[in-house]
Amino acid sequence: MTKNDSPGRATSRIDLHIHTSASDGTFDSGQAVAAAAESEIEVLGITDHDSVDGIAPALAAGRRLGVTVVPGVEINTDYGRTEAHILGYFIDPDSTELNRVLEDVRRLRVERAREIVARLRGVGVHIEETRVAELAAGGSVGRPHVARALVEAGHVKSEAEAFARFIGRGRAAYVPRYRLTPEDATRAIRAAGGVPVLAHPAKVGDDMLVTGLVAQGLEGLEAFHSDHSAARSRHYVALARQLGILVTGGTDSHGPRSDRPIALGAVAVPRWVWEELSAYARKNDGN
Repeated sequence: MTKNDSPGRATSRIDLHIHTSASDGTFDSGQAVAAAAESEIEVLGITDHDSVDGIAPALAAGRRLGVTVVPGVEINTDYGRTEAHILGYFIDPDSTELNRVLEDVRRLRVERAREIVARLRGVGVHIEETRVAELAAGGSVGRPHVARALVEAGHVKSEAEAFARFIGRGRAAYVPRYRLTPEDATRAIRAAGGVPVLAHPAKVGDDMLVTGLVAQGLEGLEAFHSDHSAARSRHYVALARQLGILVTGGTDSHGPRSDRPIALGAVAVPRWVWEELSAYARKNDGN
């Protein structure tokens, strides 16, 4: 075990942002919920990239182990010259509109991965498309699976190196993603009865862009995140208050065997974050 996957009391009992093998996480939903229970985490948000397949087994495991599971999703979008990842909380995973959008995105993810593999081959770096699909294990295919295949084949030493040398934006094998807008994602999340939230806003890097997203229907800001310092978290709490929107938080953990392992609950998310989010969701559900 590494220091990041050892069991025990977590820093926080609330973690609203994790990924499972339904997208690019390294543990399945049941394992994630079991790890949360072992670490005394009370509330766990399942927020896979462009997939809701991990939600049903996570809810079942949560009922069995006494963990409150929040059904969610993370939709990757393009916003100007940057990316904006939109989290959706308390979604209905059976929503027709949401699943139509996610199915389109997943199909285009497969096509993108195929093109990345072809471009890698063009620069003399050979991996098999079938191996990328195997690493995705039926989940939503993404560049992390290509990166893992590159590590496995010995072309790079880490997933981070794979992005830096080959598949990151501007590199030889980079392929632009299907251009879904934040407004598209927000609309799909709201159609599923969910609460749309901007993930890790520091990666957007511009508060004016955040303000513009609120005008497009954004209802929350992920102030507490593993990439945010305490000062930055305070900044985003203040910005959310100024804009009159919710605050959320979580680790963005992809599991103990990922390239950057982060223990569940390793980000200190205040209890008031969960209380305000759950109260808001209940109020909206009653409307």
